[in-house]
Amino acid sequence: MPSGQLVAQEVDITGYVEHTLQIDYAADVNEQLIDATKLRLDFTNGSLGGLEFRANINMIVNHGTVEYDARGYLPEEVVADLASFGIPPVFPLERQRTYLDNAFISWDIGPARLRAGKQQLAWGPGYSFNPTDLFHRKNILDPTYEKEGVAALRFDLTWGLGGRFTAIASPREDFGASGYAMRLGTHISSVGYDVAVTLHQVEDSTSVSSTTFLPIMQRRRAAGLELSGELLGLGVWFEGNFNSMELEEDFTRAVMGFDYTFESGLYFMAEGLYNGRAEAGSPYPTHDWLANLMFGEPVGSWWILSGLRQDISELTSGSMYLFASPDGSLMVNPRLDISIAQNADLVVFGGVTVGNESGSFPSGLYSLIARATVYF
Repeated sequence: MPSGQLVAQEVDITGYVEHTLQIDYAADVNEQLIDATKLRLDFTNGSLGGLEFRANINMIVNHGTVEYDARGYLPEEVVADLASFGIPPVFPLERQRTYLDNAFISWDIGPARLRAGKQQLAWGPGYSFNPTDLFHRKNILDPTYEKEGVAALRFDLTWGLGGRFTAIASPREDFGASGYAMRLGTHISSVGYDVAVTLHQVEDSTSVSSTTFLPIMQRRRAAGLELSGELLGLGVWFEGNFNSMELEEDFTRAVMGFDYTFESGLYFMAEGLYNGRAEAGSPYPTHDWLANLMFGEPVGSWWILSGLRQDISELTSGSMYLFASPDGSLMVNPRLDISIAQNADLVVFGGVTVGNESGSFPSGLYSLIARATVYF
């Protein structure tokens, strides 16, 4: 048998087909419909001599509109500011997109692992936001919700209980713009906590100019800390970093949260974000809103996320989450997760914003999203 055929037989192919229907309504915009289908194919080659290959390809088709009118999402003064510069608050969506999301080779040598290729590089226990994730970017207008992998070389060395050292290099065509990161973590058994320190140096583009409304490219260096464990019966976590910026003011960003599961199975969690990069109060500047839409950067210096989740039946769970800002705005997110078959899930969730019309979550936006996924 030819060697190429032998390799092909050893590759496992799995994945899923997913359909997302999103309806947004705001008084000034009326309804908007995003109708997208996604096919994900995962390829895995079993470990042989410590070598393993993994990859996945995503194919996304937007059936309906290929643009999003953000007037219902943005405060009125931001829309007016954009109009004064001749910039319509409409953001394009790709009709079709096929891309290699992740593709890497791993080589395990005892406690060490070397991984090369496009891969996930996110760290940190944060739920609503990850301050120490400086490699990935999230477009909040993308209904497929995934962060694309990053081309990098990664080295991991593990020891004992929870001990791990990680070094990352993400090369760029301009070698001076390459990204680097290190993480040193361990489990402290005497107190029952996982602790890690992180270091980053990356070429950052997540800030938007207040004069040109274009992304600002600058060197960013960050030192971070992660903690997770248990306190008085509560699960607790912390993730934060100090960011030294080349062109803008240095800032600190951190999340801290806790969760608890009652005997009835009711799960409760709460998490707070401090965002030293943003303005302290509303109305927030237009360039901060553009950074939010393009890169997922949070608007405002604080928010609190709280949520409840309860199993309704063996196959169904319901939850309710609330994002609240000290500026007087908030967003309510009810959610229903249903296992409709052994290999199929249905998720239905919504969003309603109320309160301060110039706040982090401007009042008047109503969203409903239904996502059906079939795995194979």
